[in-house]
Amino acid sequence: MNLISFLILSILYLYGLIMLKISFIARKKGEIKAFFNNITISIVFILSITLNFLIVSFFFPFTISFIVFPFDILLLGFIIVFLPIFYLLIVHEKRKMRNRKDYEPSPLKILPLKYDFYRKLTHLVVLAIILFYFTLGFLVKNFFVYLLNFFPEFFSDLFFSIYTIEKNPMIFTQYLVVFLVSISLIGLLTADFVRILKPEIYPLKPVNQILREKELHMRLGPQISMAVGCFSIIILYGLFQPIGPFVICTSMTMAIFGDIASNLIGRTVGDKYKYIRSTNKTYIGLFAGMIIAFLSGIIILIILSEFYEISPLGFLVLPLIGSAIIGILDYLDLEIDDNLTYIFILSTVLFFITILIE
Repeated sequence: MNLISFLILSILYLYGLIMLKISFIARKKGEIKAFFNNITISIVFILSITLNFLIVSFFFPFTISFIVFPFDILLLGFIIVFLPIFYLLIVHEKRKMRNRKDYEPSPLKILPLKYDFYRKLTHLVVLAIILFYFTLGFLVKNFFVYLLNFFPEFFSDLFFSIYTIEKNPMIFTQYLVVFLVSISLIGLLTADFVRILKPEIYPLKPVNQILREKELHMRLGPQISMAVGCFSIIILYGLFQPIGPFVICTSMTMAIFGDIASNLIGRTVGDKYKYIRSTNKTYIGLFAGMIIAFLSGIIILIILSEFYEISPLGFLVLPLIGSAIIGILDYLDLEIDDNLTYIFILSTVLFFITILIE
């Protein structure tokens, strides 16, 4: 491991430790539900980084790294540039709040439907990961290769990840996706740390309008659950080519569309039907989520079959099992944010099932 990779991993571990600290602060303040949610997210984050390091060290010591040049330089450069800029936003917010005391958001037990709709629309950003894995990533690779034609050979040799793609077209896109998700995660975590620990100087207060009451205090936001879920499965399963990216994209597609359908259909139509236990969820929302997850699974498998050969059994089994998992998790309504559980559990189960049936 080179120095830059060591620095990046150290920064990620530092962020993981801050998440753990926030978890125990929540427990100390009596926010037990927030504690369980936060501690789970923290453990998944730290464990995925550790397992990635061990897998790379023992199984791919000379062929795969966590992140390679130039993405390691770009990621470190992003951190160096982003943190001072965000600090300036905090300083600006301090000046604004000097004579104001109304920084606390008004808690809403049930968000207006339009805000729930905005929340779910943000989930569609995850589809960009699929595009970078199977479409845009190849264009970025070709652009890099074109630029390298203008540089001396000794310089282009540094970009070994780009040339390795000729043997396996997913290696470059794996590094690219890890880089893109990493910068998103660093940005989101930094902002949420300030929101939780120093809410009065949080510079993105309008974002609080789309947070539910339980998400406003010591609980890590749903965007963190989503980002950690995506990050963890990408650095764990993306290493195993080509099954990893295939399962990651299938799982994320089913998870986000199943979640969107369950929530929005449940809220707009499900009010007329029986609620699940004492929750705000309805059976019509649960079954809608399962059906949409199944259909989206079939569609994404058809699309991905252009890149990866899928057996007839896989076309049926993977969407069925995936939609069943989503239905079970929706019914259980765990205190842990479903943005994490849907993506992480679904990907883990489908990964091992794919290995068995393909």
